[in-house]
Amino acid sequence: MSDRPSFSSPLLNPSQDFSSKNASEAWLAVIIFSLTTILLISIGSVGSKILNIAFPFGSLVVGWFFYFRYPNFYIGFMWWSLFLTPLIRRLSDFRSGAFVDSSPILLAPSLIILISFHTMYFNLPKAREQGTAPFSLALASVIYAYFIGLLNPATSFVKASVAFLGWITPILFGYHLFVHWERYPDYSKTFKRVFLWGCLLVGLYGIYQYIVAPEWDRLWLVGSKMDSSAGKPEPFGMRVWSTINSPGPFADMITSSLLVVFSCKGGLVVPAAGAGILSLLLSAVRTGWLGWFGGLILFSSSLKPKQQLRLVLTVVVLLGCIIPLSTMEPFAGTIATRFSTLGDLQNDTSASIRQNIYKDFFENGIFNFMGDGIGVNDTVDAGILSLILDLGWIGALPYTASILLCAITLFKNLGKYRNDLFITTCCSVLVKSFAFFLATRVTAGIHGIIIWSFIGIGLAGQRYWNHQQSLQFNELLKGKEI
Repeated sequence: MSDRPSFSSPLLNPSQDFSSKNASEAWLAVIIFSLTTILLISIGSVGSKILNIAFPFGSLVVGWFFYFRYPNFYIGFMWWSLFLTPLIRRLSDFRSGAFVDSSPILLAPSLIILISFHTMYFNLPKAREQGTAPFSLALASVIYAYFIGLLNPATSFVKASVAFLGWITPILFGYHLFVHWERYPDYSKTFKRVFLWGCLLVGLYGIYQYIVAPEWDRLWLVGSKMDSSAGKPEPFGMRVWSTINSPGPFADMITSSLLVVFSCKGGLVVPAAGAGILSLLLSAVRTGWLGWFGGLILFSSSLKPKQQLRLVLTVVVLLGCIIPLSTMEPFAGTIATRFSTLGDLQNDTSASIRQNIYKDFFENGIFNFMGDGIGVNDTVDAGILSLILDLGWIGALPYTASILLCAITLFKNLGKYRNDLFITTCCSVLVKSFAFFLATRVTAGIHGIIIWSFIGIGLAGQRYWNHQQSLQFNELLKGKEI
């Protein structure tokens, strides 16, 4: 039986092949949406107020159009929305003249991903047939925690629901990528193209942000009260977070991009990697540094000798350019200071805070079987504890099991797909993400989307190549019979 769902109407069939269709109308939609956004920002306060509604609504409409007509554009549109929406929100706040604590603009990526619930709606009954049980298990855990959160008087319906969006959308997107495994060649190309350009542009903006400290970023730093952890609102005083909301999520995005970049080819690879590495260093996120190093080791160990040599030469050239630059002012102060703390945990404020968090958890929270529910705990600087506090042991165990099951499947079969560097990249991104798992909540927001997306596309790649091998085997059998 085919893994592809059947639909009676082509309008409702996102599996339909539109690859031969002229993409001019898709680009027209992107241009109109982008120009409208720029126009509303340029108008000022009135335009910013309109943008608060128009941007998320427009994102939903364009995403819906792409989902049913241009699946590859849908994937790319989601990623660019994820990369750029926080910056658009900051520009909107700046043009309105004041920091807005809760901006509807930030809902745009979640609304785009919610469209892919259509995929789950038609395919969930086929969980055993399609091998999507781990996604269903994680989904059930999150829904359980959402209802616990609704019952908890410490949060509100709106707060719990917004937090629920942050938890459920990564699973939905990963599920969508995996179920449509037959599109893997196109989807993997879209991933590589988006992350290559993303690494270049987001990395360059991060360097610009550090040197110039634009006014909209200063407004965000002070208004969000991140000036205690993300630096001073002045040139050369910020820890870089580029177009994202804070240094941690930015480091996760840029390290993922850097791992994807090394599976790409072309003239953009070196400048993109250079911009990405320097901006990563300026973010001063040590977890990102260590995670990227771990992912790079796995990536290089899976390469053929000739590919390993090319990777080593590329990294040496990049480091040869970046290390001297990072030892010179104005970059040296931020980078050197952060590097010096890697081996000095006793005087490390972040490490001390996490030690206290773990200590408090083992004293008070370890028996939290039911969990507090989603939306109750705003920030937990430890991914493992976040799972237990939010989902309880009842929800955390199946959720963790679902991720581990997917990861084990990917890593166990990695040797069979060495010719596809992108599958190796997916495993490298997971290694990097596990480093973040020790330091922050990685199951929601951009962290969660990265984990579940690369799980979904990686498993889709394995399914695709298994199918191709089966087709080749069947062709051989037919040839022998003739």
